[in-house]
Amino acid sequence: MAGQNLCEAICSKLSERILHWQYLPGHRFTEEGLCAEFKVSRSPIRETLNMLAEKGLVEKKPRQGYRVRIHDFDEIKELYDVRLALEEHVIARICRTGMEEERVRELLAYWSDIYRRLPETAAVVPSADEEFHETLATLTKNRALLRYLKDIDRRIHFVRLADITSPARVKATCQEHMELLRAIRNHDEKRALGVLRRNIEGGRSSVERAIQQALTHAYRNRA
Repeated sequence: MAGQNLCEAICSKLSERILHWQYLPGHRFTEEGLCAEFKVSRSPIRETLNMLAEKGLVEKKPRQGYRVRIHDFDEIKELYDVRLALEEHVIARICRTGMEEERVRELLAYWSDIYRRLPETAAVVPSADEEFHETLATLTKNRALLRYLKDIDRRIHFVRLADITSPARVKATCQEHMELLRAIRNHDEKRALGVLRRNIEGGRSSVERAIQQALTHAYRNRA
C-alpha cells in the first residue's frame, strides 16, 4: 500500500481509536511513535495528522505538535443547530414532493426489524441513525446540502457514538425514525418536522452528559 491509500488506512485506524476513546482528549501524538508503530516514514504520518486535523479530531498547537482535540460543548451544540436547519429543509421538501412508497416500506421494515430485535441490535443504531438522515438528504438531490450535512455528521460522529447508547435513547431513536417515515408517507409536514426536532434535540441536549459518561468509562478502563 502506498501514497494516499496508505495515509487513508492509517487515518482510518487512528480515527477509530479516537472515536472509541482509546486516545483521550489532550493525548499527544509524536511522529516518532507513529512512524515506529506503522513502520513508515515521516511523510505519510505528517499527511495523516493533517487529515485528522481536517476531520476535527486533532489540533496542532505551536511547539506542542498534534493532540486529540478537547471537546468544545458550545461548538458541538452550534453544529446541532445547523444540522437541524438543514434537515428541516430536507423534511419539508420531501413531505411536499413525496417519497416512493417502496422506499418508505423498505426503511420502515429496516427500523422495525432493528427495534424488534433490541437490545441485540443496539450497537448498530448510532451509525444507522447517521445513514438514515443522510439518505433522506440524498432524496432532495441537493449535492451542496448533502455535503454540508455529511461534514457536520463527521464532526459530531463521536457524539452519536457516545449518546445513542442507553436503552431509552436507542429505543427512542428507532421509534422516531418510524414515526417520521409514516408522517412523510402521509405528507404530514407539521408532524414530520415535530418528530425531526424531537429526534435531533434529543442528541443536542445529551451532548455534555454523553461525553462525560464516555470519558468516565474510558478513564476507568485505563485504570
